[in-house]
Amino acid sequence: MKKKKKIAIIGGGIAGLTFARSLTTKDYEIHIFEKKENFSEIGAAISVFPNALCVMDDLDLLEEILQNGGQFKTVYLKTSNGKVLSKSEPKSDYPVICIHRADLHRILLKNIEAHLYNNYSLKNIAHLDNGQITIQFENGEDRVFDAVIGADGIHSEVRKQIINDGEPIFRGYNIWRGVVKTNFDIGYGSETYGKGKRVGIVPIKDGVYGWWATCNEAYMQDDSPEDTKNKLNRLFGDWHYPIPDLMNNTEVILKNSLIDRKPHKGWSKGNAILLGDASHPTTPNLGQGGCMAIEGAYILAKSIQKYGLTKKAFNRYEELQYPRSENIVNESLKLGKIGQITNPVLIILRNFALRAMPSSVAMKMIDKYFSYRVTNIEI
Repeated sequence: MKKKKKIAIIGGGIAGLTFARSLTTKDYEIHIFEKKENFSEIGAAISVFPNALCVMDDLDLLEEILQNGGQFKTVYLKTSNGKVLSKSEPKSDYPVICIHRADLHRILLKNIEAHLYNNYSLKNIAHLDNGQITIQFENGEDRVFDAVIGADGIHSEVRKQIINDGEPIFRGYNIWRGVVKTNFDIGYGSETYGKGKRVGIVPIKDGVYGWWATCNEAYMQDDSPEDTKNKLNRLFGDWHYPIPDLMNNTEVILKNSLIDRKPHKGWSKGNAILLGDASHPTTPNLGQGGCMAIEGAYILAKSIQKYGLTKKAFNRYEELQYPRSENIVNESLKLGKIGQITNPVLIILRNFALRAMPSSVAMKMIDKYFSYRVTNIEI
């Protein structure tokens, strides 16, 4: 009987789980190591756009995701007083979905064919002469694998071993995020622009909404001496309905700084390779971070399935994934700069440009990302 090769995935998030489900050949034994106490996700919404839903469809998870997510057919861009700058209606063969991150994670984790380990924080990896890799964990354990996939996020320890390009780059603004159950259902998604501030709203399911809010301020600035809700009320309390209501009724509000990295080639070293935010972290302005992780996981799995644990497989994955990820990272960065403008004249020009842009042009820009079908490309 042929001995299975052992693959270690560092990080039990969406990228790693999608890879494990996409590698359908029985030639590999998958082990997933998560540094947290539990395999779980934070309380925030995540976009699963058509370009990622095609992967979920291929994995036979589409129906369950649609049952747990919220579809929106209309997207509004607004000013803080509620004036509509633009209205668009994305069209695709798959719906435009937002879902609670915890629900997507739960769906991917259910009945997964992998060995799961929690409380395993990576310390170091060492390449052996035979191509295998020794993984050292902070708990003192050492394990040997035929390949290591670094799906451990923007602060990736595996990336330090492969690229070692320093710390992520702070982009000048912070973000609050929350999920809240409401007694209304507006049925659309929106993004609202102010002066160095923005708010996004996405429907999830049955009156549950995800929201996010940004503001230009210092890296990791806390909300003292105010508490978070008082600060949000000061910043956004006079913005249009239902923004203040959403914020005031949210029980758990998360906050972090917006960071990314400059696109960088060279995602593999020996049989260690990067995936998801470890390879191409992006600001969330296009809503494509999770989608790219799903796409990349699928490409990497199918490349390994076709070429084995070889340099050819890793190069093919990067060849297919890098150009698209580079474009998304750069475009998302530009959108963030436009959205966080504080100069009054530039704000007027931005809002005028948004009002003047035909819906067909906006849809063409969106379709560039939505129409991509990773399941159809030639590996």
